[in-house]
Amino acid sequence: MSQTSTAESLPALIAQRAASAPAKTILRRKARGIWQATTWAQLAESVQQIAAGLSGLDLGRKDTVAIISETRPEAVWCDLAVQTCGAASVAIHTDTDAARLCHILRSTGCRVAFVEGEEQLDKLLGVRADCPALLRIVIFDMKGLRDFTDPQCISLANFQAHGDRNFDWSGAAARVPADATAVILFPKGDTAPAGQAMTQRDLLQMIAEARTRLRMTARDERLAVLSMADPVERIWGLYAALDSGCISNYLESPDTAAENLQELRPTVFGADAEAWGHLHATASRAAKGATFAQRRLYDWAIRTARLGGIGSLARLTVLDSVRRELGLNKVRLVYTSAEQVSPPTLDWARCLGITIQPVGGAPVAGSQPDRQYGAVMQRAHA
Repeated sequence: MSQTSTAESLPALIAQRAASAPAKTILRRKARGIWQATTWAQLAESVQQIAAGLSGLDLGRKDTVAIISETRPEAVWCDLAVQTCGAASVAIHTDTDAARLCHILRSTGCRVAFVEGEEQLDKLLGVRADCPALLRIVIFDMKGLRDFTDPQCISLANFQAHGDRNFDWSGAAARVPADATAVILFPKGDTAPAGQAMTQRDLLQMIAEARTRLRMTARDERLAVLSMADPVERIWGLYAALDSGCISNYLESPDTAAENLQELRPTVFGADAEAWGHLHATASRAAKGATFAQRRLYDWAIRTARLGGIGSLARLTVLDSVRRELGLNKVRLVYTSAEQVSPPTLDWARCLGITIQPVGGAPVAGSQPDRQYGAVMQRAHA
C-alpha cells in the first residue's frame, strides 16, 4: 500500500485507503479469546453508520463530540465518524473526575457524548444538567443497563441502525476542509481551561512526520495499549497505522495486556513508562526466581550488553529468550512519550537490543503546528 496521499483530511485519507484495499485487515480485536479481524471495508461501514447518525442530528463543522472510553475499536469508529462530519473529536481519559469532565464538555460545547459503559455513563449523567449543549449520549456496552431507559441515551447499535439513510460517507469525507478543527486535546492531568485544537491540516502534518520517523508499513502489526485519549496513541499510533496500513490490535481488556503481548508478538509497540516498568519488573522477578546458574547467566548477558560487547552467544543463550518470553522477539519499532521511561528500564531495554524511541516531545520542522503539538505533548507528560 502506498504511503503517499493527496488527501486534505484524515477522513479523506481513510476513504482512499478503504477504496484501494477493501478486503485487507486493518484492525483486530480479541473477544472471548479469539482475535476478530476488521477489514478496511468493514471499518468504512462502521464509520459510515455512526457518521450517518451524527448527520441525522445536524452535526457539522464547529460542533464537538466527546468520546469517554478505553481504547477499543468502537472509539476508533466514532473518532473517525465525528471528523467525517467536519466536527471536532474530544477523547477524554476514563479516570477524569466529574468536575473536570463537566468543564471539558461545557468549554467545548459538546453536543454528543459516546461513553464506554455503565461506569462512564453514571459519571456523565451526574454532570449533564450543567452541560446544556449536550443532546445525545451513545453507549458502547449495554452490560448492566438492560432495564435502563432515558430519552437522551441510546445504545451504539441502535444509533448505527437509525442514522440518515441518505448519508454519503465518501462524499462527506472528501468535503472535509483542511482548516476544519479535527481534534481537541485535553492531556491527562492538564488543568488548563482550554484544550489544544488541531486542524485536519495539523493532523496530516503529524501523520507525515510519523511516517518519516516511525516508518510503519502494511506488513507491521501493533498492540494498542495506551489510552485513546493519549496523543501518542491517537496520532503516533492509530492515525499513523491507518496511514501506513499497519494492523492495530486491541486488547480484550486492560488486564490482559501482558498475555496479549506474548500471544501477538507485534512488530510495533508503543507504550508508556508504566508498561515498560512492568515488563522490566517481570523480567527481574523471573531472573530472581531462576536457578543460581540461570541468574548468573542472565547477569552476565546484561553486563556484556551494557558494556557494548553483546555478541551471538549472549543473544542466543539469554537475551533472545527473555525477549521471546515477554512477546518482544519480533518487535522492530518501539516508541513512548518523551522522557517518561526510567533510566534503569531504558538501560535494560537497550541490553535486550530494544531502543525505545521518544515521540511527540519536541517540534521537528519548527512550524506553528509543530510548536503547538510540542506544547501539547509537554503538558501531557509533564
